[in-house]
Amino acid sequence: MIKLIASDIDGTLVPEGSHEISHEYFKVIEDLKEVGIRFCACSGRQYASMLDLFRPIADDIYFISGNGTVLRTKDRMLHVWPLEKDLVLQLIEAVRGIEGACFVVENPDRCYMDHGEDSDFMKMLRDGYHYDVHNVDDITKIPMDNIVKVSIYCDGIEPRTEELRHDPRFSHLNMLISGAKWLDVTAREAGKGEAYALLQEYLGIGIEETVYFGDNLNDLSAFHETGVALTVANARHELKEAADIVERSYRKMGVLHELRNILGHARDYIAANEELD
Repeated sequence: MIKLIASDIDGTLVPEGSHEISHEYFKVIEDLKEVGIRFCACSGRQYASMLDLFRPIADDIYFISGNGTVLRTKDRMLHVWPLEKDLVLQLIEAVRGIEGACFVVENPDRCYMDHGEDSDFMKMLRDGYHYDVHNVDDITKIPMDNIVKVSIYCDGIEPRTEELRHDPRFSHLNMLISGAKWLDVTAREAGKGEAYALLQEYLGIGIEETVYFGDNLNDLSAFHETGVALTVANARHELKEAADIVERSYRKMGVLHELRNILGHARDYIAANEELD
């Protein structure tokens, strides 16, 4: 029987950057908990944004934020995968050379940028994603001892970051396309798959008892750390090829449909075992 479900957010549950989610998801997640199935929200988003989205059920779920760099509950930090300080500074210098690119530097609790308090980038992060984001005069002067992610945002993200992604200085880092305009840079040891595997170990749950939903390249590592990998109709073709099941798009609540199926099977399983007793 399934005991743990994790799901990506943007493009899987909601439109990119949305801060609203159907309350039907909250109900089915609470119902899953009643039959012994735990839920984990897993995203490239900052934790504050995820908490805002899932606040009504935040006490009952797990969070993997920052593209697998932070594993936590609402009240407890379980594991953090930080970047080396020198590498962060080198990344900042390199990203500043990418024409038209904005970037944000993130630690487990908040993120920083120096594009201006009234910039469109700030408004998108603060008002769209509901990030806890701070504008500073010089981002290289912030505390660097617990930075987990550098995120780059621009149109044409793949061609514009090609040189960065092939820079030998950063060959031992993870660089993953995590949205239509996003590239996330994290420690090599970090990733959604690595964090999901650690959560399974923490809970004492076998990989065959798990499910994962995702739609983008940053979800592929989690596909390798789950019993059943599911994607949605609007996902990248790489995800559709790797998935065990392709559900309806997020617009048609494909994940909600599958969660209800899992809940129904779990209830049938429990009822059948009660009859045997």
